[in-house]
Amino acid sequence: MAVRMMVRGVVVAAVSVGAAVPMVLLGAPNAAADPCPTGTARVFLANSTNSCQGAGTVRYTDAPVSKVCSMASTDVTIVIETNIKKRPRHEVQVHNGRCASFDFRTQIGNSVTVSPN
Repeated sequence: MAVRMMVRGVVVAAVSVGAAVPMVLLGAPNAAADPCPTGTARVFLANSTNSCQGAGTVRYTDAPVSKVCSMASTDVTIVIETNIKKRPRHEVQVHNGRCASFDFRTQIGNSVTVSPN
């Protein structure tokens, strides 16, 4: 009985803490739920859309990139151009099922290059 009360207390505390977290974090995309084919990447945009990108380079102009996940046997290079003077260009590489998230509020340009490995 004491264990059940403790579990209920932990659940209530977790729900209370979750209520303080912005909805953007709670609704973050999960690449595992939406896998793309091997050799591609899943690109999430700030307008809540996402798609699988095959080999090659794409500049996303409809919305800033918020997250990129590489699939198995894939190398992905993401270049983010920002309006931050100290760091106007940011390059990130992800490989083989890894993801990277980006602050889309400062983006003024981006490109995603996918290379099957």
